[in-house]
Amino acid sequence: MSTTAGRRKVRVTEDACAPLAYALSGTTVGKPTSTVVRKASGEGATVTVVLAEYTSDEARTAMDAIGTALDECAAGFTATVDGVEHKVGKVAPELAPEGTDQAMGLGATVERGGRKTPAKAVILRSGNTVAYLSGTPSIPTALLDAQLVKLR
Repeated sequence: MSTTAGRRKVRVTEDACAPLAYALSGTTVGKPTSTVVRKASGEGATVTVVLAEYTSDEARTAMDAIGTALDECAAGFTATVDGVEHKVGKVAPELAPEGTDQAMGLGATVERGGRKTPAKAVILRSGNTVAYLSGTPSIPTALLDAQLVKLR
């Protein structure tokens, strides 16, 4: 399975793991009607923020797909992002902020080019809008708080 939404090309050999790969790489799950992509850096982190607008229940479906993928692929998987192979180690749920309709946090170690790097993702849903924040090695609190204010 592959997608180019969110401006990144992601391929995953195990279809069940695709939603996790998309969330960790700053790419949308499903087919949103519109997206806005921003990059941010600071506090030693590089973060991709993707805001995706979905129709009807598709936003909830995207969140559910990530949760299901976490259940099935928590032990790790391999994905190719923009032509570079990524070996994603154990993926674990992490604390997510409150204040939106749904929220989840993810943490993993990703190996690319022989180098291991922590990767984080926070996915927030408010109505039909989903915000995907993915960062290495972290997502700064100020950036996350700013996004929460926009979604509330």
